[in-house]
Amino acid sequence: MPSPLKKEILDNGLIIHSLEIPDAKTIGIGVGVRIGSIYEPEDKRGISHFLEHMMFKSNHKYTTKQINEGLELNGGVANAFTSTFLTAYIVEVVPEGFPKVLDILYSMFKNEKYKESEFSNEKKVVISELERYENDPESRLYDTVPKSVFGESDYGDPVGGYRETVESISKEDLEEFKAEYYTPSNIFILVEGNFNNRHLALVKEYFSKLEDRGISKKKPSKGDGSDIIQQMDTKNQIYYALNFKVPIDNFILAKAFARFVSGGLSSLVFQTIREKYGIGYHVSFTPSYVYEDYMIYTLSVPGFERDKEDSLYKAIDDLFETILTENLDEYYDGRKRRSKLLYEKERANLYNRLMSELKYLVLFEKTYDDIYKESLQYSLIDFRRFLKNLENGKIVKIIPKS
Repeated sequence: MPSPLKKEILDNGLIIHSLEIPDAKTIGIGVGVRIGSIYEPEDKRGISHFLEHMMFKSNHKYTTKQINEGLELNGGVANAFTSTFLTAYIVEVVPEGFPKVLDILYSMFKNEKYKESEFSNEKKVVISELERYENDPESRLYDTVPKSVFGESDYGDPVGGYRETVESISKEDLEEFKAEYYTPSNIFILVEGNFNNRHLALVKEYFSKLEDRGISKKKPSKGDGSDIIQQMDTKNQIYYALNFKVPIDNFILAKAFARFVSGGLSSLVFQTIREKYGIGYHVSFTPSYVYEDYMIYTLSVPGFERDKEDSLYKAIDDLFETILTENLDEYYDGRKRRSKLLYEKERANLYNRLMSELKYLVLFEKTYDDIYKESLQYSLIDFRRFLKNLENGKIVKIIPKS
């Protein structure tokens, strides 16, 4: 099993976590910046996501081509994501490629200016992405979930922003945003896997060069949500989500409940909604959005025949009643075994585990392994109590145009 998580704070305020995983063959490095959509200026919504794209463009040392080739041809695979409260950059690399990959990664954070031509081109890419989501009913369903729970607010806006807000972002806006929030006291790093002291010393050597400028973030707004019904061309399909606001203190319980009730052909969600009632294709009952104080727990049925809408409500009632009243001891034991299988498969995949682990560090200072171990403590009684406490669910429904 992995050794305990270690933590060191550099003189400039940047935090470095390290976690040895003895059976790993590669090194994973994740750089997290504690900035996301909820902290952005309202009229620049989407700037965190836009900056995530631009980080892989030409900088003071490398061209875009050199960044892409340098990360991959040195035995690495890289990705990034933007959430409500976090922007993260992830690389998994073979040990011998680590020094070069780290040099590239550091250059991305050190860089202060971007080329106007690359900025303009990437803005078109980001806007095209937003338009694609807007025209896809399943993507629109997902993007509308926060607004149903938190209304017109920082918490309620989509992470990627809107076309008009992204269009308003200038290159200078983006560079100033980076200078303000990509500062060491707002950055943390996780190195894990098959690294040694030389690898860790190199990380410290590079990132200790960043100069801290202090950090001040606004208090994000959150309002009251309501049911949302939208019309679009859905080829006579309905896209449905039932959304609950849950305190972040219940996050690990919620993750355990999701593994219990959703995912796979044996799950109660699949067996009830898909198999028994013949509704939808991929159905789920899982966390959809995570904030630093709340999360949104969503029952999602993206795409089903319009004439089965009434049956869906019966299916949901049936699902909840089954969880609350039926003898599920054998099912519970079986789902714990399935959860163990998924954990053993995922824990060895540094690239995938880093995607979750960086969020866990911000929220709880816990590793992927810590979260899994704690999730095992919850019983069927805990799951039933969790379900009973879900209340004031807000509906998002995308329906066909008449």
